Formats: sequence, structure tokens, C-alpha cells
Amino acid sequence: MSNEFTISAEALFRILAAGNLRIIDVRSREAYRRAHIVDAVNLPAGELDGGESLETGSAVTHEVLDGPEVQEKFRDCGVDDRSRVVLYDEGGSYLAARVWWLLEYYGHRSVQVLDGGFHAWRDTVGIVTRDEPPARRGSFTAKPDEQRRADFAYVLTSLSSDSVELYNALPPEQFAYGAIPGTRNLPYLETFDATQFPLQRTPDELRRLFEYYGVSPEKELVFYCGAGYAAAQAYFAARCAGFERVRLYDGSLEDWQSRGGAIVPWGKVER
Repeated sequence: MSNEFTISAEALFRILAAGNLRIIDVRSREAYRRAHIVDAVNLPAGELDGGESLETGSAVTHEVLDGPEVQEKFRDCGVDDRSRVVLYDEGGSYLAARVWWLLEYYGHRSVQVLDGGFHAWRDTVGIVTRDEPPARRGSFTAKPDEQRRADFAYVLTSLSSDSVELYNALPPEQFAYGAIPGTRNLPYLETFDATQFPLQRTPDELRRLFEYYGVSPEKELVFYCGAGYAAAQAYFAARCAGFERVRLYDGSLEDWQSRGGAIVPWGKVER
């Protein structure tokens, strides 16, 4: 299935020759070297993370890089402001969603995730290569949209807001161990439909899933997890489902705890 946010392997195959298409493999360097989609360039998701040392001596390692650094990395991938970007990971993962959020945060509007990832491409199209495409330089301009990102201060103030809901995207057993007080659980794995290979649930299915977990379309949603990756998949799924007011706490629990934030089992607050 293809839509504004996702593209099927078959649909991607049909547009491989498009001049403005940029395919980015966000898996590891090793996975890319073993085999990748024709004309795909490699930009591992983790290379877009920045670090911050706090006065407490703690370090936050999974915050998004600053705009100029992100801009250079995507320009090295040949991305222009008008490029149609397709991202892929192995499939059933959160890596492509993390980079999708990053590009939305930095203002690039034509970005899709390959539904089913490399698994879907290999099993349905089958054409892979070890050859790297010729290098080309893009002109992408990073323009951050702060309404797409939450930091510690924003999350802290949101806990007492009636207009914002915070969701932990980790599996239930991890949510049970400890979560930001007053937050709910929406496991990111629930956004996939495990068939031959994990595919993203359809927008209608996602809307029903969010309704089941008590997500209110009238409120702003903030997703977090351990380090902002699983939450990125929940963020992406919410956007696919049609939710507009969505933020990612990219530092997530690593940032929250490093700055003195408390966690409690199940996110429950004693009344």
C-alpha cells in the first residue's frame, strides 16, 4: 500500500528512474555493504544523533543534531528541497521512522517510508546490489519546526496540561518497569501488521488502534520511549492516521532521567 507517508516496494520500483528521487538506506554501514536497493545511498540513523553533556555529569546521546549538521548530511546524500525522499530500514523497525520525523522536523515535506523495508523489497522485487551510486551534492535547507519536537521543559509543563497527552511507545513490560508519571502506554509494535513481513497498519487501522488506546484527536500528542526511536514509529503512525498535532521527545527517558525527572511503574501517580 502506498500513500502520502508510505510507499510499497512495487510502487518504488516503478519510479526508480525518476530524476528527483533520492533513496536513503538508514541501516548500518555493514548491512548496506552486504546488499541494498539500487541507487540507494547510506545514512545510518544513529549518525544523525547528537550528544549533550549536562552539568550533573550525565550525558544525553540521542538528541537530534543541529540544523547545519543535518543539512550537510542530507546534502551529501544528494537531497534538494524538492527531492522526493524514500527511506528504508530492515522492515518492522523504527529507524526509518526516526529519520522521517527528523526530516519533517527540519522542514522537508516530500518524504516516504518504504512499507516493509528491505525485507519487502527483497521478497517482492528482488533486485539488490552492492554497488554504490555516484556521489552527488544536494542543496537541502534545514528549517526546524519546533512544533514537531518536545524537550525536557516542554514535557515537564505538559504533565499539568489538559490539552496535551504523553504516550510511552515501549513494550508493556518496559512501561511497567518505569515511565514518566502521568503518561500512558502505546506500544510501537502494535502499529505494524505482521504478515509475510511487518507492514505498517493502514490509516483506518491505525485510527482504530489509537482509539483503543484512548488517544484523543482533540489533544496534542507527545511520544517518548527510551531514546526517541520506538517513539518515532508511534509518531509516524500517528501522522499516517491523520493526527496533525504530534511531537517527539527525542531525548526521551535518557534525557528525562539525566535531568532529574522521576519515573514510576506504569506511569501511575498516586492520588
